[in-house]
Amino acid sequence: MRRIFLLILFSTFLVAKSFSQFTTDEITYGNRIDLENSNSWAVGGGFSNFIMHGDLRSIGTGDDTNYLNFGAFAYVDKMFNPLLGIEFKASYSKISGGAQYFSTTSGYEILYTKDDAGLIQDNSYFEGVAFGGEINLIFSFTNLYQTTASKWHAAGYFGVGWHQYDTKLSERIDGAPDRVLVDFGNNPARNSVSYASSIYLSGQFGLKRRLNKRVDLEFRTGMYFNYEDHLDGAISNKQDWETFFVSSIGVAVKLGKKKVFTIWGDENGGTDQFKIVDTDNDGVMDQLDIEPNTPAGVMVYGNGKAVDSDKDGLPDYKDKCPLKYGPISNQGCPLNTDADGDGIMDGEDLCPNTPGVIENKGCPKKDTAGPTNVTQQIGLLAASIYFDTNSDRIKSISFATIDKIINLMKQVPDVKFVIEGHTDNRNSDRYNLYLSQRRAASVRKYMIKQGISNSRLESKGYGESRPKFSNDNAGGRQLNRRVEIKPVGSLD
Repeated sequence: MRRIFLLILFSTFLVAKSFSQFTTDEITYGNRIDLENSNSWAVGGGFSNFIMHGDLRSIGTGDDTNYLNFGAFAYVDKMFNPLLGIEFKASYSKISGGAQYFSTTSGYEILYTKDDAGLIQDNSYFEGVAFGGEINLIFSFTNLYQTTASKWHAAGYFGVGWHQYDTKLSERIDGAPDRVLVDFGNNPARNSVSYASSIYLSGQFGLKRRLNKRVDLEFRTGMYFNYEDHLDGAISNKQDWETFFVSSIGVAVKLGKKKVFTIWGDENGGTDQFKIVDTDNDGVMDQLDIEPNTPAGVMVYGNGKAVDSDKDGLPDYKDKCPLKYGPISNQGCPLNTDADGDGIMDGEDLCPNTPGVIENKGCPKKDTAGPTNVTQQIGLLAASIYFDTNSDRIKSISFATIDKIINLMKQVPDVKFVIEGHTDNRNSDRYNLYLSQRRAASVRKYMIKQGISNSRLESKGYGESRPKFSNDNAGGRQLNRRVEIKPVGSLD
């Protein structure tokens, strides 16, 4: 049994130490008390009432007497966070009680009296004093489900203690002095001659009322399990475990210069409650909205970003052509140029530099199916490969075009190709050269992944060194940011 007590004591320290390493947010959802700027120490004290329930009891006795046992206590509390803490408590109390109702009729035998044996009678009683200390783990019930307590705080106290007591078992005799049956406080064979001792376990419930920033009022009641059987001065052959109850009322004084104590909210009675704010009323709260100020009525994705249907980098509510890919410089619409003069605008012309027909999407009619015609089509399609700004990531709208190029390459398996990357003149020469190399390599990597042999593909970057259009305007720069795919051996 002693090992059980020691194990519980060790576990109390271990749990308290482990939980003390956590921050407030890891233990109580939504709690924003800054532990570095709050008070975590408190001292308290008050008055208590002791009620025995063992072989003898303090209430409901055979002699119709209720024994009032008043005492005092003091403690020091340390809170590790709003949920957990530890307490060191000292107490002193008068203890007394009388026989239970059923003692005489049930033959409740007591041992170790002066006559070596006897029965508890209605005239039996015990009295004495007890004092000792205990260590308790504090567990906040209120802060377990609430952001922070404001006016009321409920907590549990679970721990182990040790006390000494001088208890005498006596009986009243009419017309004669009371007879002492046994004095468990007096034993010349032990070091503490005048007091017996025992360890105990306790489970307590405390309810605090916050009076102000410095003082709390607390009511507490608890049940205690005593390890020895002689706290009430009687050892019987029917009841080995003794229990007693202690109720108390007292005040707690919070120490420290801060305005906030760990278990409470701020000085106004609590922290602000969590609120959902959606500034732009798009259905996505600001904490998750990457564009919290989109205009009213704008369609957004789940992260609050405005919808961009054609993926041209311009949201639909700003895009004059929301379903057609176009540069931002042209307000999201395709460029209204016709470089080859075939009557089909470059934004819709698959062959913007070669005259073609509408039914062939701006490309010449397919009169032959030879390698030359295929490589020409590949070169024309390559002009419709687009990348994210300042990135080698291919835009999603370009993969359909690249897949067409791959199918054409498979029609001429003996032809090798070089993939060239080109940029406009913005940024430095070195940066543009590196960017163009990465873009060409990105296209090559995708084609290899889709089944084109790596021995048939080569990638090169030329940066801004080979412009086909003027870099003095946005339209020309858009066209200079391009990929060209040519058969190996063709003129550069």
